[in-house]
Amino acid sequence: MDKHYQLELAIQDLKRAEHILHQVAGRLELIQHEKSYTLNNLIADFEDLIEELEAKDEV
Repeated sequence: MDKHYQLELAIQDLKRAEHILHQVAGRLELIQHEKSYTLNNLIADFEDLIEELEAKDEV
């Protein structure tokens, strides 16, 4: 398989993982769990990574 296709699959996987992490963070926030802040930081890192990969894919 070519690199572009593999990168697209990786980006799709990251987006699915990000969606799940958002759900988990919401649940943790509902119970005011102390780790919701940590998880939100991780989600922000996922979002940054996805943006970077998508930008490189466009070049």
